[in-house]
Amino acid sequence: MDMEQDLVKVAAVQAAPVWIDLKGGIEKTVKLIDEAGAQGVKLINFPETWLPGYPWQIWMGPPAFAIKYFARYVKNSIEAGSDEEKAICAAARRNNIHVVMGVSERDGGSLYMAQWHIGPDGQVISRRRKLKPTHVERSVFGEGDGSDMIVNDTELGKIGALCCWEHFQPLSKYSLFAQGEQIHCAAWPAFSLYDQLTHGFSAEVNTNANQTYAMEGQCFVLQSCAMISQEIYDELVTTEQQKMFMEVGGGYSRVFGPDGATYGENLAPTEEGLVIADIDMNKIIMAKVAADPAGHYSRPDALALVHNKSKLRRVLSPQEAAEQVRSSDASDADADEIAAQ
Repeated sequence: MDMEQDLVKVAAVQAAPVWIDLKGGIEKTVKLIDEAGAQGVKLINFPETWLPGYPWQIWMGPPAFAIKYFARYVKNSIEAGSDEEKAICAAARRNNIHVVMGVSERDGGSLYMAQWHIGPDGQVISRRRKLKPTHVERSVFGEGDGSDMIVNDTELGKIGALCCWEHFQPLSKYSLFAQGEQIHCAAWPAFSLYDQLTHGFSAEVNTNANQTYAMEGQCFVLQSCAMISQEIYDELVTTEQQKMFMEVGGGYSRVFGPDGATYGENLAPTEEGLVIADIDMNKIIMAKVAADPAGHYSRPDALALVHNKSKLRRVLSPQEAAEQVRSSDASDADADEIAAQ
């Protein structure tokens, strides 16, 4: 094994989005990809809904407060195959770099919290959607399905991704572990929302979740965390009460190894930039020798995960509907009746 070939230079973005401004967001995205490429980075990970920025307004008051932003947010969300996506793909190709991009994906009349993986050839490798948006996020975004729990086998290693509090979902994590994930791209919004109100939203809790993920899965974790800029703060904080909900900053991007160690040079919570690290894939081998919860350290005879990898479809032919009925508890007679329609 060539040890030098097993060193991979990665980057976790820590920056404030150009909030609800897709054009400006694409320009900033391309600059960050170019900056990473110039430093020899082979994989760059972006925060949750980096384009066009996380919808922090949904946490700032009653629904009526958030509604006034909705049309603007939808219009600035990105569509698959759009010119904006092509600009990201061109930057990936120009820099020979893998890009895992957190986006608000617009599909028809719905939005989804998505992570798009674009390869160094500028081609889209995969698109995934957050399986279950968290709490009030459900007032904005739809859900993903089992087909979104994927790990991509690349020349750098096996790369997977999750958003935010998906890292508190044990079954979701285990699904990626079982697929042999080696590099995990974790996407987060800023850790300065509700920090004064509850410890559960704190940087300490969320960062610990990703450090634990690295140790549980014996993988490297790129924790990419957005920031709240002064401009975003000034637009959203309009009352004394709202001053308790949000603070400027909140950037806590990190790179963790399979033993829980921190890699790269961390930035201050109010500092924009890239957390860059050289990760040694051989460290995964050493960690797996000690414990592999999806392999020799498991007991599938006692505990096992059922993962439905089917893509959710909302329009089915009678034959497809009958197949779904047959796979349920319904009788064959019911299935035959549907198929005959």
